[in-house]
Amino acid sequence: MIIVSILLALLSNYGCDSMEDNFKQYLEEYNYSGKIDSLRVYPGFERVVLAWDNPKDQKSKSIKIIYGADSTVVTYDTLVDSVSIEGLDAGTGYEFIVFTLDAKKNISVPTSITAFPVSKAFVDALTPPSIVVQTIGAEQYISVIGTTNVLMRFAGDIEYTVSGAGGFTQSGKAQLPDMEGKPQINLPVSALGISFLPPGEYTFNYKVSVFPIVGNLVSVDEVWLTNTQTVMVQPVVINLMNTPGTISESNNNSPGHGGENVDKLIDNDPGTKYLTFQNTAWMMWKMERAFAATKYTLTSGNDDDGRDPKDWTVEGSDDGVTWTVLDRQTNFPKFPQRKYKISFLMPNRTAYNHYRLNVTANHGSGLFQLADWILYYDSGQQ
Repeated sequence: MIIVSILLALLSNYGCDSMEDNFKQYLEEYNYSGKIDSLRVYPGFERVVLAWDNPKDQKSKSIKIIYGADSTVVTYDTLVDSVSIEGLDAGTGYEFIVFTLDAKKNISVPTSITAFPVSKAFVDALTPPSIVVQTIGAEQYISVIGTTNVLMRFAGDIEYTVSGAGGFTQSGKAQLPDMEGKPQINLPVSALGISFLPPGEYTFNYKVSVFPIVGNLVSVDEVWLTNTQTVMVQPVVINLMNTPGTISESNNNSPGHGGENVDKLIDNDPGTKYLTFQNTAWMMWKMERAFAATKYTLTSGNDDDGRDPKDWTVEGSDDGVTWTVLDRQTNFPKFPQRKYKISFLMPNRTAYNHYRLNVTANHGSGLFQLADWILYYDSGQQ
């Protein structure tokens, strides 16, 4: 009995020690570092940016990432929550496996994601935007078309050089963050320091910044697309009475007989007219912006040809005080019929913001009338 009791005591002690060791081993093996959450990826040029939410447990101390066909390993000594993985020049998908590590470098349960970086081959296959020169309203624009599509989004920067006949060369640069994502960008030619490009052939060398789009994800990196394009610029003809401005006249004929006031002079409607109870008058068009008017038209009123203008000048001014004569007509015959338009060219190359039609004689009536007076800018006449 004594021997049996001793054996039972030994076995009891051994069992307790073994269970404690097993328990410690269990804790060592299975109390993992916490798993990251919400793993996200953002493509960049030959790189990707990974981001995630770290666990809130006390065991997680650092981060380990394994990626690529060769199982490249990168580690971070702290619990970073975003990293940039560089040097991804292959145009294929990469699988990224992210772990946390505890103080003894035991790894957590993995979280993985597949990412497609923007490769050089992808960028080279993108179609650069094209350029046209067009007139919108009273402004000529360099329009960059195709800056955004399903494969890229305009990033906001344009640089260009324009060269043309006669040694013409101008460069421009625009930063347009408010236009990001727009498929067409209109740059005013006035940004080059000139009002309009004269007609002729021009070569544009330009580059545009875009964000490539991969798998519906917009790249975090902008890239530049370059192009060279030859553009034929057509003459620009602008009705200056359609630009912002005000009309006035010498006889203060407002509101005018039967509504036939000076506003009717610039409405480009031959069925209306300006009528004043004087046989002479001057009419002034003042614009917010200066233009070099190269042509004007006069349209006769609807009745009494004795009211038609006979002697007049068209004058330009910078201040409305000092005037330069741009065209003079003397003993001009009556208009051949009513509501008839006649055009007059002016050898003017100077931009003015004030223009005046000064009628000093008509064809004998005590009244003066005119249906329309329209000034034009024509770049083909410059």
